[in-house]
Amino acid sequence: MGVEEILQMLATGRQTGTLSVSNGGVEKKIFLQEGEILSSSSTDPMGFLGQFLIGKGVITEEILARAIVIQEDQGGMLGEILIAGGALDRETLHHMLRIKAEENICELFSWKEGRFAFADGELPDHDMVRISASVSSLATEGMRRVDHAKAIKELIPSPQCVPVAVESLIDEDEMDMGWRGVLEAVDDDRSIEDISLHTHSSVYFVCQVLYEKVLDGKLKIVRPRIVAAETRSPETVQDVFGSAAAASPAVDSKKAPSVEKLISEANAHLRVGLYETAARHLRAAASLDPHNRELSLVIRELEAEVMAGIKEDGVKPEVVPVLQTTLDDLHAMSFAPEEGFILSRINGVADIAAIVKTSPLSELDSVLVFWKLARAAHIALKDPS
Repeated sequence: MGVEEILQMLATGRQTGTLSVSNGGVEKKIFLQEGEILSSSSTDPMGFLGQFLIGKGVITEEILARAIVIQEDQGGMLGEILIAGGALDRETLHHMLRIKAEENICELFSWKEGRFAFADGELPDHDMVRISASVSSLATEGMRRVDHAKAIKELIPSPQCVPVAVESLIDEDEMDMGWRGVLEAVDDDRSIEDISLHTHSSVYFVCQVLYEKVLDGKLKIVRPRIVAAETRSPETVQDVFGSAAAASPAVDSKKAPSVEKLISEANAHLRVGLYETAARHLRAAASLDPHNRELSLVIRELEAEVMAGIKEDGVKPEVVPVLQTTLDDLHAMSFAPEEGFILSRINGVADIAAIVKTSPLSELDSVLVFWKLARAAHIALKDPS
């Protein structure tokens, strides 16, 4: 069944409950009451409220970091903390929550496969900002975005492309939410992936902004200089719709390793301290059997062991990363987008925990980057005392 068909069936039956949809890497939930969509949620870090607000230019990373500290100390909802701190008003928060929920649901229409379940009558016990959207209107918008993504892909074939300005990109009246941040991030060197992480925006949103500037003749798209396709997922290389962070590692179909073999190899790499390789094998195993709950539990346990090993190597939340390589030397080197994002947030003052809290990457992905940079001697890890 397609996503539209599932939603229409629930709407026609005036169902109340929670629809869960998973593609193995990300799980989304849609909450319905009598066939109307109330709200939604996602496990993709890029879709979390704080990341979404940064991406739309509503708050800064510094504001989010302070709000998260308060939340950890005192508890409470992040949105309420931001309102209490004067970062935004309630009307703006509700407006942004509605947009976030709608975008979260519309992204589902780009998924080529997944698994769904409907929990009849079950809804969250916490308050939700209700979008009260009709299924038909969101289905129409979702399909429109899929068609638009195809048009975008004709001009922007992959997130590894580099946008290069040929005229001034920012108009004085450039007021669209998040657009200015994306355009300001175009420096003729960053790839679309880099810009996505730098601005905490989805790859699709970045491509949407750049596409309009290409049509206006103010921007050209340079093909990727180097695309290591064997190390990237098919979605990351080929698709401009959705979040690159949610993609799974590619698996060589010619070799077709079994889940058992990948788990075994992940274990072997874990035991000798090759944490990045272990994590890669675990993700590959998850991508082969994304709906196996027992496998998910095994992978979660092994990922926890990876995290523990990384901490034993000194990458602890309280330590302060300090650059050991000059900025000129760093610019001359080639880094993955995730590494570039983390490097750009290292200032010799913020500890690892603070940087991870505002990162659009998952916690494991973030600490793995710190671990790799430390092993390569690009950074040193300083005890805060």
